[in-house]
Amino acid sequence: MPLSLVDLRENLDGLGYYLGPRGLDGLGNNFNACDRDVLGNIDCATTALRGLEYVETYTQAAIAQFQQDANLTPDGKDGVDLRATVEKTVKILQNNLKIVTGLSLPITGNYRRETYSIVKVYQRNRRFPVTGIAAISVRRQLDADARAIQTPSPSPTPSPSELESLRKLRSDLSQVKNQFFRGAITESEFVRRVYDLIP
Repeated sequence: MPLSLVDLRENLDGLGYYLGPRGLDGLGNNFNACDRDVLGNIDCATTALRGLEYVETYTQAAIAQFQQDANLTPDGKDGVDLRATVEKTVKILQNNLKIVTGLSLPITGNYRRETYSIVKVYQRNRRFPVTGIAAISVRRQLDADARAIQTPSPSPTPSPSELESLRKLRSDLSQVKNQFFRGAITESEFVRRVYDLIP
């Protein structure tokens, strides 16, 4: 099910995108914090951005900033594709938090209290300012940390010259072994030649 407008704002807020001076819940003072030119004809004393049923200028600006960070055309327009991309971003964040912190976290695509709390754990461990907000710099570091945990160090592959040296060593040891089994060399000569061949 696609994100609702309330969920979209929650996710954008959790991902660190600015939703105006009063934020989602209308916190702060009423002195120049409730701009009716932006929010429309609302009661600034009681209406929170969270409760608006339309996309106002603050949400459009947050969408545009998210789109820019996600390498999308930053037009600030809401839509099904945008909401799916925001939801996917939060799911990636939640999965990376599980990988890096080892803590249990449902991968819902909704930035709720559990995600907020585990982001704070990660920020504390990485010595970021502890806000619970997964801004782009936090997400980039978290992505790198998760990749480092998931990607094991590759075993070194021998170079062509090393492979050729190993093949020659195997061939030489095989010849010495055959000479010993045919009785062409003594046991002490066999041991001496093997030690001479091994680097």
